[in-house]
Amino acid sequence: MHLAVGQGDLLTNPLQMAVAYSTLANAFEHGGEGTVVRPHLGREIDESAGGLVQSLPFGSRRHVRLNYADLSLVMEGIHEAASQPGGTSADVWAGWDQAQDPVYGKTGTAEHFGKEDQSWYMAYIADPKRPIVIAVTVEEGGFGAETAAPIARLMASQFFGKPKKFVAGSSKTF
Repeated sequence: MHLAVGQGDLLTNPLQMAVAYSTLANAFEHGGEGTVVRPHLGREIDESAGGLVQSLPFGSRRHVRLNYADLSLVMEGIHEAASQPGGTSADVWAGWDQAQDPVYGKTGTAEHFGKEDQSWYMAYIADPKRPIVIAVTVEEGGFGAETAAPIARLMASQFFGKPKKFVAGSSKTF
């Protein structure tokens, strides 16, 4: 029950969270039928002249079937968190064209005994041509909207060729 409300001991890393978010996003875009992406570093090895030396296998992909009604509620919630007044990262995404590239984002704050909190932010930007999942964590960075979410916004701006500006969120939750 503690994990369901964002408390408790959860050990994860940014790559694992990116895989989880990409699975949710993929299932959301395909009516509940999703693919679990297997992380990889490249598709092929090319020679200096550009010719193919070796193709790299991706391995098997796992598939998930999620209840679309439940998944839609989760996605609606994280979209509103990044786009609606009072959302935990809405300040950070102010001025972003949500109609063209909707953002689904969730702040996180990990507590470490004796240290400042670790800042987390996960985002899925649902661009029809170039969707992207971004995972950011900053050790001792404080609340997710203050440090990690602005970094994700900068990364998304770079990826989509949009003007870059650092907009820190608030530590207030509504």
